[in-house]
Amino acid sequence: MKSLKKLFRTIFFVGITAIAFTSCVDDDFDNPPANGSDPDLTANATIADVKALFVAGTVKTIDSNYIFQAIVIADDKSGNFYKSIVLQDSTGAINIQIDQSNYNSSYKIGRKVFVKCKGLVIGDYNGLIQLGGYDDNSGGSSSVGRIPQSLVPQHLVGGVWNQPYDTLVLSSMSPLQLVNDQNKLIRLDNVHFDTPCQTWADMVGQTSGNRNLVDAFGNTIVVRTSNFATFASDLVPGATGSVIGVFQTFGSTLQLVLRSLDDVLMAPPNCTVWGATNKIRDLRSMFAQGTTTIPAGSVVKGIVISDNSSGNINYKNLVLQDSTGGIVIRFTGANMFALGDEVQVDIGGQALYDYQGLLEIDAVANSLATKTGTGIITPRVETITNIMANAEAWESTLVKIMNVNISGGAGTYSGSVNVTDATGIMTLYTNPACSFAGVSYPTTTVNVTGIISEFSTGKQLNLRNTTDVQ
Repeated sequence: MKSLKKLFRTIFFVGITAIAFTSCVDDDFDNPPANGSDPDLTANATIADVKALFVAGTVKTIDSNYIFQAIVIADDKSGNFYKSIVLQDSTGAINIQIDQSNYNSSYKIGRKVFVKCKGLVIGDYNGLIQLGGYDDNSGGSSSVGRIPQSLVPQHLVGGVWNQPYDTLVLSSMSPLQLVNDQNKLIRLDNVHFDTPCQTWADMVGQTSGNRNLVDAFGNTIVVRTSNFATFASDLVPGATGSVIGVFQTFGSTLQLVLRSLDDVLMAPPNCTVWGATNKIRDLRSMFAQGTTTIPAGSVVKGIVISDNSSGNINYKNLVLQDSTGGIVIRFTGANMFALGDEVQVDIGGQALYDYQGLLEIDAVANSLATKTGTGIITPRVETITNIMANAEAWESTLVKIMNVNISGGAGTYSGSVNVTDATGIMTLYTNPACSFAGVSYPTTTVNVTGIISEFSTGKQLNLRNTTDVQ
């Protein structure tokens, strides 16, 4: 009985203790804010205060204990801002050079950042004011060096996320000021690009691209895009609309830098892509006697079947083929594409031209061509008789002739020699200046692959390289 009473007393004590403990606990736990929190730092300056330290032509070390807070308005997510971050507050904006890639996970657009300026440097790149980590004299003159990655968190201290920021909305570019408006996020309304259906960057020369944006008053600003941007090979739209970007300068040149294609508030580009929804065969069928102008907005796309490394095809010429046909693109400069590249070329307004019987798109600027991938064209296996009968339709495409003999000439590929199969004979032409012109052709029966071409009234076959003879 005593044991039972003792048990009841124990249960009662535990219950009371539990109730007392529970009543002292706050069920409303202090969860961290959804957008994070600010560091224990107090801003004592603005971007305008920091930019006031700038002295043209110098790279100045900041001795003041300035701390400013601002919002990230441009990061490196799209690849168009490389190792640079742009911050903006109510007084202005500034570009900060950091030696850190893929920083957007830490300093994302919309995050508040506190910048501890002491020890940083302020200077410019051809007039564009920048903050950095040190005075870089490696090039023989002072320039702003990037903040070393290990020091970035010490100078750029992240605060709350998902903060609003201002966009300067303009209907004309004329109010923009070279210095005061540098690095601000702006939106230009009622604007258009003067050359739509180009790619954003120069993918041929692997350099940044400049695309002119025109406002309703005829003012122009350059939209500059890195060839490393994720959207570099996309096509520039042709509609009128709005464009958002970071305003920068290069000397006296006004520039706008996109953060992503979400900044382009325009209808998608209305470009005819020959070789995609429209085929190269359809493009060739447009040609009439003489020269035909290709409609604006046209883009041709195909796989490169010519080999620019051997020199057998003119160094300015590129031969593209899709599943329906082939075409020669003649550039204004040297063709830099390799055999097997998938290429698209803006050909709107260009001329379809018959050069000595060979149909080509004439005088195309190299900057209008973009590599979009790689691919393989399997040659059509045919007899010489069938090739000669269909040479016009099959021009600039790849064919393979089985069991042929090569003869004529001096025993080398140079110049015109004959290829003969059981059905007929045709000319195999090799440029005497190409890399394999002096190579002796085999005297045994072989298989030959080549591009069907034409010069004057003669149909001919062009090798890409000596591996085409097996």
